[in-house]
Amino acid sequence: MKSNMKISTKQNGFTLLEVLIAFTMLAVIFATTMEIIAGSARNTRKATDNTLVALYAQSKLDELGLFEKLEEGSSSGDFDDNTSWELDVVPYDVPYEGNVNQDFSAVELMEVTLVVTTERGGRQRQTEFKTLRAITPDFNQGRK
Repeated sequence: MKSNMKISTKQNGFTLLEVLIAFTMLAVIFATTMEIIAGSARNTRKATDNTLVALYAQSKLDELGLFEKLEEGSSSGDFDDNTSWELDVVPYDVPYEGNVNQDFSAVELMEVTLVVTTERGGRQRQTEFKTLRAITPDFNQGRK
């Protein structure tokens, strides 16, 4: 009597090729994820630096007219070891094409230019802020 039983030689595991392909796919996905995380960290650092520069500039511009007299000229200084500033104040002439003589004005406009320079990692970056400020002219200055 013959037996119809067959002995199965097929194994139910992964081949070496399948394991290598799975490992390669895992490595590619891991490397991509790490690059995304590194890019996110760089962008966060840049955003932090930009926010700090904007806050420094805002505080310096807020001081003008309150703690420092707003007058024509230049000045400079440091916010911290890596951040410095340069301030230029010049009269601003408003273009006027009318036919009325404009020798007198109740306010005078000053153009304020603030350049904030930061140095991080051996790289220097300058950010420029410009604004106009109105001041009341000193009419007694011309009389002596």
